[in-house]
Amino acid sequence: MTRPALRRLLWAIEELRASRPLTATALARKFEVSVRTAYRDLDFLRDEWRVPVDFDPRERTYALTGPIGALPTVTLSEGELIALYFAEKVLAQYRGTPFEPDLESAFRKIQELLPHLVPVSPELVQDYLSFDAGALHTPDADVFRTLLRAWQQRRRVRVRYRSLNANRTASRNLAPYHVANHRGDWYVAAHDPNHEDVRLFALHRCLSAELTDEAYEVPGDFSYERFMSGAFGMMRGGAPREVAIRFAARQGRWIRERKWHRTARVEVQADGDVILRMRVAETSGVRRWLMQFGSEAEVLEPEDLRREVARDLSRALAQYRPARRGDELARPRNAGGLPPFEA
Repeated sequence: MTRPALRRLLWAIEELRASRPLTATALARKFEVSVRTAYRDLDFLRDEWRVPVDFDPRERTYALTGPIGALPTVTLSEGELIALYFAEKVLAQYRGTPFEPDLESAFRKIQELLPHLVPVSPELVQDYLSFDAGALHTPDADVFRTLLRAWQQRRRVRVRYRSLNANRTASRNLAPYHVANHRGDWYVAAHDPNHEDVRLFALHRCLSAELTDEAYEVPGDFSYERFMSGAFGMMRGGAPREVAIRFAARQGRWIRERKWHRTARVEVQADGDVILRMRVAETSGVRRWLMQFGSEAEVLEPEDLRREVARDLSRALAQYRPARRGDELARPRNAGGLPPFEA
C-alpha cells in the first residue's frame, strides 16, 4: 500500500467509528481520487483488513455491522524512524516562532494518520539516539510574527533592541530584508537608518516590535548569501581578507573533518600540522573561536589578529598566575574559597 492509500483507509475507519454515513463519493472528494479508487479502498477494508462493514445499495452508504478488531500495524523503516525522531527534536529551534503551532499541528496529523501500534525499537530511540541542539535563545513569538508581517507588507517596524556591544537598549526603526536561523538561533538582516546600512539583529534581543506606516522596498540587488559571504558564523565586517591559522597535528585531525567557512582551504604540512586558510571580513569571532584551542593553534596572518590573540592569551594567563608573597603563593583573585592555584 502507498501512504496516500493508508490515509484514505484510516479516514474511512474514523468515519465508520463515528457512525457517520460513508460513501465512496465522499471518500473520493475528500482525497481527490476517482470514485472507482474509493470503491477499491472500501473493498480492501472489508476483504483484506476484515473490517465488518456493509453496503446499503439503496442509500449507497457504508456502515459498520460490528466492532472493529485489531488493524494491521504500520512498520517504519529505521531511516523513517530516525527522520521523524530528529525532525521532532528540531522543533526546539522553532519554539517561540510563528512556525511552532503549524509544525506541532503537522506532527499531530502524522500521529493521527498512524494506527495505534507502530512497531519500533525502543532501545534505538532511547538508548542509541539522542539530540542536543545546545543552549538556544527563544525569541518572543509576537516580535517574530510582527517582523515577518513587516517583511510581507514592506512596512518598517519599530523595535526595542538590547545591544550587548553597546550594553544598552534603544529604539530602532528597521526594514527587514531577510530572516535566518543559524545553529538554532534566529536573526534578521534589516536596514537600519541610524547607520544607513544593513545590519544583523538577534531576534531574541528584540524586546518589542511595532509596525509603522512607513513603507520600504528591498533593493533588487540584495542577496543574503552575498551579504553574509565574508562572515564567520554571524560576525560580519568590511572587506574580506586572508586569515591563516596553524593547528598542531593532534588538533589538525579535527580541523580537517569540518568545513569551517565557505572559503576554507586546508593545507597538511609534512610534520602533520594543518594550516587553515579562509577569507573572512570580521576577525573578532575568529579570535574568540581560536581561544578554545589554546597552544594548539597559532595565527600566521594577518598580523593584527596575531597580536590580538597573543594579547588575549596573555591576559588569560595573568588571571591564573598567582601573586607571590615571599616564598608562599597567595590566593589568586576571584578564587572563591578554592585552594590556591598550584603553579
